[in-house]
This record gives sequence, structure tokens and C-alpha cells, in this order.
Amino acid sequence: MPDQLEVRLRAERDRLDIEQPPLSVIAARANVLRRRRRLGRAGAACAVVGLVLAGVAVTVTGEDQPPPDQPAASGPAGVWTAEDITVNGLPHLPTDLPGKVRDVEFLDADRGFLLSAECQGTTSCTTWVSATTDGGRTWRTRRAPGPLASTAADAVPTMVVTGAPARIALLGAGPTPVLSTSTDGETWDTGQRTVPAGDGAAPLPSTAHLFTVGSAPCGRRVLAVTPEGLVAPPRQPRGLDVCWTAPVVGGDGSWWVGGRSAGQPALAVSRDGGANWNMTTFPGTGQARTVTQGRDVFAVVVDPDTSPARLLGVVSSVDGGATFGSVNPTAGQATIGGDPVPLLDGRLLIVDGAGHWLVSGDRGATWHRLAGLHPTNRLARTQAGYVAYEMSAIYTAFSVDGSTWQKLDAQ
Repeated sequence: MPDQLEVRLRAERDRLDIEQPPLSVIAARANVLRRRRRLGRAGAACAVVGLVLAGVAVTVTGEDQPPPDQPAASGPAGVWTAEDITVNGLPHLPTDLPGKVRDVEFLDADRGFLLSAECQGTTSCTTWVSATTDGGRTWRTRRAPGPLASTAADAVPTMVVTGAPARIALLGAGPTPVLSTSTDGETWDTGQRTVPAGDGAAPLPSTAHLFTVGSAPCGRRVLAVTPEGLVAPPRQPRGLDVCWTAPVVGGDGSWWVGGRSAGQPALAVSRDGGANWNMTTFPGTGQARTVTQGRDVFAVVVDPDTSPARLLGVVSSVDGGATFGSVNPTAGQATIGGDPVPLLDGRLLIVDGAGHWLVSGDRGATWHRLAGLHPTNRLARTQAGYVAYEMSAIYTAFSVDGSTWQKLDAQ
């Protein structure tokens, strides 16, 4: 817990309404610290060479497992809480894994995978996969398998969860992408796959993962990843320019995709493995995305052409998406970072484009800011919960329910 001095200083800061530095400033500071640590490792490597030449025995880990930074010792881990949203900290700075964190997926509360990449300009990127079996407290790092370990900057593989039992999958780019799957991040089943050209012959399995292909941000084809390869649904959503696919299948077996139809925000849902799609359009402009919690379905209408994305409104359903209420427009220049998070108590949680955490207790009609939580870049839905990215620029955190978050020992 923070000491009394920290609590007092925080209270005085909140009373004076002193803003935290922008995320860009925090990120710049974090980059400086990261470069210093890497320079320190380089100096240590030179010292090791000197010791070897002097006949002193040393141990060097293999290329696939670079030695992590030793965390700085400190007091007990901090805990930050605001209106029943809790972030549990680490007792030290996060371990500096190679590259920049691109994606995090958890199969359950303990088993997770982290994809990171280190790029030199736009021509060459090295990709790494780190695995945890203790909820992100420790990680084992390996290069991505086969040709996925070294790619161009626009071809870094995508990481998804698929199959039963659940497996992690890395999907490469191009018309014949490499697909590699694993249960532990160490042993991989790798092969080249072909993107199907037509509609599928069978319903999508409930353990598949939807994704899209196409050259434009919207109007893309819907496909799915399975452990065996890439498949297409029996039918594409008609009349919908697809811009987004749900990262997980709904609890009732529903598949959701979003985008726009005739210039209006729209959603489509299939409850029979992609054989049929039911579309709902909403008034206004922008694109629609959705997140589900039991029978509650929340659709957010966004304008992705702005940076950060404008949050134009929220519309919800209490019957699994069979019917929707009216759109609750957001006031002013509201923005959103990533996905909304429906909480078990009925509230809706987001982070905005400035990194603030906000909650709504009336299904998106009004919002208020949560004080005292770290500025965060975006929230994302995963197979087993939610991930918060670039929390105070250097942290990544995981939550099963959106209310209790644990910082991961990785950056």
C-alpha cells in the first residue's frame, strides 16, 4: 500500500486538480529509461567478454532466451482503487522483455502469451513469444517459430486463441500465410495455409477465431482461424461493410461483426456458425462495434478516422441483441481507446483517448472519470478476460472481470 506521505501528496494533487503528464510525455520518459537499461546490458556484455578472455568462467543464456533485466528491489506492491476498480501493482519495475509488446492473450487466469516485436525501420522486425503459467508473474521467452520470427514491419504475425482445448495461434500475412499453433509457446505446429476464396461448406466451429482480409479498412471478407487452418463461414454478411470482428464468440454462441451499411453504423450477428446473419443499423455516421456480457449487448459507435477515435454514442440491448434501444450520444469530443468493458455490476468501463478511465452507470448515457488510476492507452477483450495496454506507458495489465487488474511483470 502507498505510505502516508504518498497518500497525502496524492490528496493534495487531486485537490489542486494537477493534471498528470500526457501519455506521449510519459512514453518518451519510459523510452529513455528503456534505452538506458539496454545500454547497460551492452556494457555488461562487454564486461563478460573481458572476463572470458581473462579465463573467468561465465554462463551465457541461449539466443532464444535473452537474460531479463533484474528488477529493482522496492517495498510491497502498490494497490490503486477507484469506485471498485482495482489495479494491483508489482513490487518492482516490470521485466524488460525484448521488443515492444504488441498483443497479450490468456487461455485462462494462469496461462497467457505475449507477442512482442523489435523493428528496424520498416524492413525488418524480430518477433518474440513469451509464455506464462502463473498469471503473468514470470515469463519464458522464445523467438516466434520459423519464418514468423523475422518479417517486414507490416507483416508481424497476429496472435489469436483458437481450438479446443484452447491453443495460441500466430497468423502471418499474405495470400498463403504461415499459421503456427501451440499449447505452451515452446512446441509449435507450423505450416503454410491458403486463404479460402469462396464461402465455406460447413458452419464455423465454436472454437474458431474471426478475422478479416482485404486491402481497405472496411468492406473486408470475414474468415476464421482454426488449429487446422483458415476457413470461411457458409455466407458473408450481406449489405454490411465489415470493419471489425468480435475477438471472442458470445456466451450464447453468437458471432458478431461490425462496420457500416449505406453510410450508417451497423452490426450483424450469426447464431448458426455463419450460415445466416441478422443486421441492425443505427442512425448517424461512423462504425459500430460491440461487446457482450450475458444477455447484455453494448454497441459503441465510433469515428475511427480521428485520432484518437471519437466515441459518438452507445446503444444497448438486454435481450442478447434481438432488439436495441435508442443511441445515447456522447457530449463534446469524447474519445475511446480500444474496447468497452461491461462490468458484472452493470456498469460500462472505458478508457478515453487521453488515457483516463471512465465509467457509466446508465448504459452509456452519461460518463464520469475515475480518479487515481494510471493513464492507459487502450483496453482489449481477450479469450479469458481483458488486457490494459501501456498503463503509465510501461505496464500491461490483465483482468478476468474488468474490475480487478493485475500488472504483468513484462514490458
